[in-house]
Amino acid sequence: MTTMNKTVKDKKNQIDITKRGFKSKTEEKAFYTQKQAEMLQRNDTDNPNLSFEQFYHAIYEKHLQNCTIEKSTSGEIKGMFKNHILPFYGALKVKDISFQDTLQSFEVWKIKLIRPLKVANELNKCLQHAVEYGIISNNPVDLWVLRLWVKKDRRMKGNQQIEKLFYTPDESDEFIQKLIATDDISKIASFLLLINLGLRKSELLALQWQDIDFQNKTIRIHKTIGSDELNKPYIKIPKNCYGRTLDIDNETLKALFKWQELQAEQLKLQNLEHQGEKQFIFPNNKNTFYINSKLNTWLKEFQTQHGLRLVSIHGLRHSCATRIYYQTNDVKFIQHFLGHTDITTTIDTYIHCIPELGNILVK
Repeated sequence: MTTMNKTVKDKKNQIDITKRGFKSKTEEKAFYTQKQAEMLQRNDTDNPNLSFEQFYHAIYEKHLQNCTIEKSTSGEIKGMFKNHILPFYGALKVKDISFQDTLQSFEVWKIKLIRPLKVANELNKCLQHAVEYGIISNNPVDLWVLRLWVKKDRRMKGNQQIEKLFYTPDESDEFIQKLIATDDISKIASFLLLINLGLRKSELLALQWQDIDFQNKTIRIHKTIGSDELNKPYIKIPKNCYGRTLDIDNETLKALFKWQELQAEQLKLQNLEHQGEKQFIFPNNKNTFYINSKLNTWLKEFQTQHGLRLVSIHGLRHSCATRIYYQTNDVKFIQHFLGHTDITTTIDTYIHCIPELGNILVK
């Protein structure tokens, strides 16, 4: 049991707090932090020594809670602050954060992270909120400069790293040929959906048989698997909110039909109940949707065994877009195929894969 006698201060007020009965130092610190937050909320804009961590917990975190964003997105954003933004900016006074600070943090993120701009964008939103709150007059983050920095790095590194991200159309054909030659029909069906239809892994694992129309040869992609703030999985709507319906090629349709028959037999042998139309197409061993699938491990082993370049599951989505572009030269079609709301997302995402798209973006 510990006793706390703390003074919570801001510019206009001073409050002495005495409280006993804490079971640990952690509980004592949490109480003190909460009282600080309450004081900041009462007089936040007048506090010249407001730290970034205080602003985040007392004001911006509550702003995020009131935003209409998916639980999985909220958890991802909070993870970025906890793991990358607060370690760098937490102790700094909000009013003292400079443009140079943003460059230094971005240099660290560029080394550690695959997508440093995503973290920089969340920092930018947070500091823009501080501007709107009247705490600072100008936002020190310049996303335009940071984007140019990333593009310059890509040019300097050349295409060596870029080429590892996706298969060329010829490599995709080789991948499919070797895939079909295996005897694992569930893997054949799943990876054909990934490389022929460009599904995200979370979309693939959320599929149910009711989403496949064998008669009309179409697939409806209208849900995905996400994780909430506690990292618990749940089924949610896709990023564009309305989903998409795609034609299925004969190769993929044939594999799905074979897998549907075999799956029914396997579930019966395992004494698991078939869920009919709502049966997940690629379930785990408990006959529910995967949380962490073994697809990544299987793919790497398959590529190594057959002498194929190591491309990730998401890289198969890139490979699908690349092949469609060379077949159609239709960026709008790729946008619909991948389920992007904005065509600039399609271009920005695949500009490093397809050089010709750079000319479209400039025009």
